[in-house]
Amino acid sequence: MTAAPDLPREPVSDETRALQILESMPGFAWSADPSGHFTYVSPSTLTFLGQVPEDLNMSEGEDEFGWRRVVHPDDYDRVAARWRHCLKTGEHYDTEHRLRRSDGVYRWFRNSGRPSRDGQGRIAQWYGTTLDIEDQKRAEAALHDRERELSQLVTMVPSHVWRLTPGGEPTFFNKRMVDYLGLDVTDTDRLGMSRLDALIETVHPDDAATFRDTLMRSLATGDSFVLRYRLRRADGVFRWMSSRAEPLRDEEGRIVQWYGLCHDIDDQVHAEEAVRRSEHRLQQMIDVVPAHIWCMTREGKPSYINKRFIDTLGVTLADLTASDGSRSLADVHPDDRNRVEHSLARSVETGETFAMAFRQRRADGSYRWVEGRGEPLRDETGSIVQWYGVCVDIDDRVTAQEALHNRERELSQLVDMVPVHIRRLSPDGEPTFFNKRLIDFFGLDLGDLEQPGASRLVTNINSLVHPDDAEGLLAAVRHSVTTGKPYAMKYRMRRADGVYRWVDGRAEPLRDQHGTIVQWYAISIDIDDEMRAQEALRDRERELSQLVNMVPSYLWRLSPDGTPGFFNQRLIDFLGLDIAGADRPDTSRLEALIAAAVHPDDAAGLKEAFNHSFATGERFSRRYRLRRVDGVYRWVEGSAEPLRDESGRIIQWYGLTHDIDDQLRVEEALRQSERQLQQLIDTVPVQIWCVTPVGEPAYINKAMMDYIGLGLEDFDAQGGLPSAISTIVHPDDRAALQQALSHSFRTGESFELKFRNLRWDGSYRWQEGRADPLRDENGRIIRWYGANVDIHDFETAQEALRERERSLWQLVETLPIMIDCAGPDGEPLYRSKQLRDFLGYELDALDGTGKGRLDGTLDAGVHPDDLAGVKEDYAHSLATGEPYARKHRLRRFDGEYRWVDTRAAPMRNAEGEIVQWNVACLDIDGEVRAQEELRLARERLARASQEASLAELSASIAHEVNQPLAAIVANSNACQRWLMAKPPNLERAQKTVERIVRDANSAADVVSRIRALFKQSMGTRTRTALSSVMAEAQSLMAEEAARRRVRLDVAVDSHLPLVAIDRIQLQQVLVNLIRNGMDAMDAVQSDKVLGIRVRQMGDAVQIEVSDRGQGIEFPEKIFEPFFSTKENGMGMGLAICRSIVESHGGRLWSQANNPQGARLIFTLPVDPKPDV
Repeated sequence: MTAAPDLPREPVSDETRALQILESMPGFAWSADPSGHFTYVSPSTLTFLGQVPEDLNMSEGEDEFGWRRVVHPDDYDRVAARWRHCLKTGEHYDTEHRLRRSDGVYRWFRNSGRPSRDGQGRIAQWYGTTLDIEDQKRAEAALHDRERELSQLVTMVPSHVWRLTPGGEPTFFNKRMVDYLGLDVTDTDRLGMSRLDALIETVHPDDAATFRDTLMRSLATGDSFVLRYRLRRADGVFRWMSSRAEPLRDEEGRIVQWYGLCHDIDDQVHAEEAVRRSEHRLQQMIDVVPAHIWCMTREGKPSYINKRFIDTLGVTLADLTASDGSRSLADVHPDDRNRVEHSLARSVETGETFAMAFRQRRADGSYRWVEGRGEPLRDETGSIVQWYGVCVDIDDRVTAQEALHNRERELSQLVDMVPVHIRRLSPDGEPTFFNKRLIDFFGLDLGDLEQPGASRLVTNINSLVHPDDAEGLLAAVRHSVTTGKPYAMKYRMRRADGVYRWVDGRAEPLRDQHGTIVQWYAISIDIDDEMRAQEALRDRERELSQLVNMVPSYLWRLSPDGTPGFFNQRLIDFLGLDIAGADRPDTSRLEALIAAAVHPDDAAGLKEAFNHSFATGERFSRRYRLRRVDGVYRWVEGSAEPLRDESGRIIQWYGLTHDIDDQLRVEEALRQSERQLQQLIDTVPVQIWCVTPVGEPAYINKAMMDYIGLGLEDFDAQGGLPSAISTIVHPDDRAALQQALSHSFRTGESFELKFRNLRWDGSYRWQEGRADPLRDENGRIIRWYGANVDIHDFETAQEALRERERSLWQLVETLPIMIDCAGPDGEPLYRSKQLRDFLGYELDALDGTGKGRLDGTLDAGVHPDDLAGVKEDYAHSLATGEPYARKHRLRRFDGEYRWVDTRAAPMRNAEGEIVQWNVACLDIDGEVRAQEELRLARERLARASQEASLAELSASIAHEVNQPLAAIVANSNACQRWLMAKPPNLERAQKTVERIVRDANSAADVVSRIRALFKQSMGTRTRTALSSVMAEAQSLMAEEAARRRVRLDVAVDSHLPLVAIDRIQLQQVLVNLIRNGMDAMDAVQSDKVLGIRVRQMGDAVQIEVSDRGQGIEFPEKIFEPFFSTKENGMGMGLAICRSIVESHGGRLWSQANNPQGARLIFTLPVDPKPDV
């Protein structure tokens, strides 16, 4: 490759170079003659405008410029006037206006022109540039909007904003501060006084000096100004303020302004004072908190435990800090100890919070659940210096926790299944999101609606909305998308199973700050059941409307000046007059109503309260007496709130008056009751006593004096409390009582102990004593107050109760029935010895198998043929709370399955929630086998009886029919002879034929009389629901189906019409067909399923019974009498069934069942026809 040779360049003239510079400028250049016609326009300008120079100079009128067509119409007159002025005066031309781009879009430009003059000073040429300032204009507009927002923010911020000069002189107050002070910055200009001094005059006199000193210090040092002080409101009320100010500095660090914020904290200050008082009360409560409090060093060594810890657990700090560590966690349950030790060690190591629930042993040896929590105390460097912890008894909560978790799980499922379909649409209406319930409803996702070249919205509506509603819905959506208005419409949507259901669809647009729609959000609620229930709903709405009209309160409305504008009907009925009923000349309506309806003693105060509210806008609330229509005055409580518009002006007053006359009478009765209760408390049967901080007896109540038979003066004044203890306390309890009281007096901890006291009659009785200290403001104990409660009978009853529990437990274990107790979820909790011995294993043997105890028990014990039914029924009972009852086979420990009758019922708490299922299981194997043998014997007897009856019936029918038939044969032979005579004797033959007809009718009458015995007329039938008949037939055959291991699969359509039937005959048909299906599957080794389907087919109901047997070999003969496919069958069952069905106007036939078996089908007309 070689370099290109250097070629000689053409010299570039200054004019060419100037043009190149002009045309490469980031703007437009132009020149014009003194008359204003363009002599040059840069190419980029012409390209932007889509014009040629001649177009810009071609004017449409004498006074018009050619460039009018490219300047925005709103700007042209202003720009043209300025250009004419500059052409006339020679002033510099500077203006901003909009130019139309070649695509029709207007953009802002800054146009500048300067004149060039000749030697005589005359303008020879104009030269100018046009710069695009569209982005600058938009930025200025955004800046103006931002400034307006900031100004509104300063005005509306719920604080007082102010500004000072570097010397401290106020220069600005925001509107809220002006409204509060009742003065503006200019109002602080006073003769002989600085603005700052005038401002300080609004500060509370007690705070003014501090305010001045702090502000002056900040002005001198430049440090932030922070202070709390009281500031006078316009009405003269001083309110606490929290004020802060910061300096604004220039580039050199000099202060140019001070900006301050003043926030009203009056309510906060008063609340803080209330909090301090509350803290003092809480501190007293914490001193006697009923919890185990402990403390550890940062290495995890116990350093403190409270008295309740020691008394409850029976351990001391020395026990916990023993050198061998044997008692450090001895009070924790062995099953929880490793877990607690590991968690505690991890917290000590990492500094993380210790929080854990575990079982803790009490001093009496019982374990109770507690929740332990520990937090580290850190120094300024973040190092742990101490651990503080507490253990709270949660045993009762843990017991109820499982039930609570179950409830929470149900609520979570309820929330997850909220019955609302939610979708999101783009601004042009295209679907972009379906929620899960909507996807489940449609049976398809959003992506399934994609069709190339088609709108997703149109595809969605055409595919999923009922054809009668699709066009209207599409029009409504498009109208909303076009206008931005919400839409609401009821229409039908197709569910996944093809069923259309009514929904209530609604959509609202989401807009940005400019009002542009960015999304549409739509919901649809299934109202199918609602639409069917609309009439009932309208009735209900009328009732609710009446209920609202009868609300037991008086509602009223006033104008801003207090003129009544509305009374509700109840108030009109109470007063006996309407709002205009008390009008008087020269008197306002409100004053007239007060004079007419308010008690004279309350009228003046009521007027004053109203006038105050009208003047200040504050809430109105007052009690006064109002005269009822019968002239009786009743106490009422009235209140009213103002309704304001956007500017804060009151436009209405809405009030509520409630009759409190009965309430006031009740309150007086309550005060009387309180006095009686106080007297009752003074005589409460509890022994109350009081001692000094060092334990000297100071008071005992009358109940205690009566109990011990002694007064306070009977105790040795010098012996003090020990003397009193030795006098009335049982010798075995004195030392413990003395030690417990001494510990409480020494530590200030609450006292609690059970001991025996000497009663006046010389007997010792158990007492439960409790005492708490009363402290002064400094936390020093000034008195101990205690109470002794006689619990002797309770302690005696407790021992009897424990003995009773042992007796009942032995009774449960020895009952000849198997008992099981389960939790609300069905998981076994306890089994009696009878059940454990029957199954051959303990309850905990099911743990660790990967299954729950319930599933493990059912899978291991219930017969495989019964397992599915047992699980289904048990699950139904657990879900609904209905009692459970079922007979099934249960595997005994030796492997034998035995029939049992299992029943379960829920045990509920006071709120009706199930807390336990109690199950009883009775071995009925002997009874079941005996019933089976009895049933088989009955079947054999019934079959023999049927055979005998049939034989007897056949002989009777043959006898009855044989006589007329024999006469017919004889007469036929005679007729033949008369006709064969030469010549034929027609007269004799005619008489013989008449006798043949007579005998034939006689035979027909015999058959009709026999049929009448087995036929009932239509008059005995009733219109009945087939679902109930099917349920009865299923119940009749359920036990036999279970015995023969046949599963009945029944499906009955809902909303079937009523059918006129003979209930007993139809049950006979169903039972016969079901039993035939079971017989057909006796030789089947796989699943034996007998299907029963009931559905409406046009104007008839079709019932189908199908089996999985070998099928029917001669389907055309099975309905003939005496034809049977069974070895011992009589061949009459299906013939009778067909006769019954046909007598109901129906039809019975058979078909093959795929893949195997047979189907027997019969129909019943919905509108039965008379039997022919």
